[in-house]
Amino acid sequence: MPEVEKSALQLGGLYQTHNDKRPYRIIGLDAVEVFYDCLWQEGFWTFSGNFKKKVFFYRMSNATFFNFSKKIDILPLSSEELSAFRPDLPMRLGRTKMLSWNKIDDTTQSDFESSLENLCPELIAQSLRTNKIVLLPFGRKGGLKKGTIIQADNGSFIPIHELLWKAKQLQEAVNNQDSIGVGLYRLGFEKGIPSYYIGEFIDSAGICKE
Repeated sequence: MPEVEKSALQLGGLYQTHNDKRPYRIIGLDAVEVFYDCLWQEGFWTFSGNFKKKVFFYRMSNATFFNFSKKIDILPLSSEELSAFRPDLPMRLGRTKMLSWNKIDDTTQSDFESSLENLCPELIAQSLRTNKIVLLPFGRKGGLKKGTIIQADNGSFIPIHELLWKAKQLQEAVNNQDSIGVGLYRLGFEKGIPSYYIGEFIDSAGICKE
């Protein structure tokens, strides 16, 4: 599916889709994917206002959203919504076919960082500009397991080697199957903390294929 330029859609934009009379509101986007909220009752959105709960964002490919909706208005994200939704964080990171959960043989985080630099130098610059996230591994049958709070070693941000290393510990503790590549994908938030799920190179929604 072709990508759509990020500028073609707008953060905070309200859209009428072909298959739902309720307006959708974009709360996160890039050139591949859209996260959106839905007005389920007048004045009440599914995610906005539920900042202390566990939230899994609605998602759709950028191209699908663009082709099946029409912009009707805009409602900019409030400071509270920006803090909860964190649209500044990447929707996915650490994606590579070069690694597989349960086949990472390094025994220390330092060794893994060196291996990552050699195997996947294109990933090294990636990071999460937040001091903690909730990370959810997947089970043998594909369902997500309970999330764990991951905190930055430096107290400020989480570099990709640290994030993948900590994801490895969580994933291997619940599932001993080899994976087809690795990847980390934004899920939503829990009690105000951004959440990501551990996945393979292809995301569970089938949006990010290559």
